[in-house]
Amino acid sequence: MSLRPVRWDAGETQRKEHPVSIQASPPAVAADQGVVAALEVDVSGRWDALALSELLVPFHSFLVQHAPDRWVVHARSPGCHGEPLADALRAVERWRAERGLDAPVRLERPRRPS
Repeated sequence: MSLRPVRWDAGETQRKEHPVSIQASPPAVAADQGVVAALEVDVSGRWDALALSELLVPFHSFLVQHAPDRWVVHARSPGCHGEPLADALRAVERWRAERGLDAPVRLERPRRPS
């Protein structure tokens, strides 16, 4: 049995790569629908902010710390599964009532082109 020497050619073995989309959020849909509303809640205290953020997880929530004891909880609608803004606002109101807090809530809706 004779072994024939094989010569490696980088040009022949290179992979042909191209971007692949998993269609998680089709670009055309995301651009057309956009964010219906952005919600911000000012919270004093890390644990209160974390509790609210956990309630708003379906609304892509995240926390921003502005000072040692000042946090802003951000969320947006529609939620991950199309949950409406009203659901997020109800969750915030329940959280405020349970904790006896008067946390300011800001709501921003994108402007519609005229």
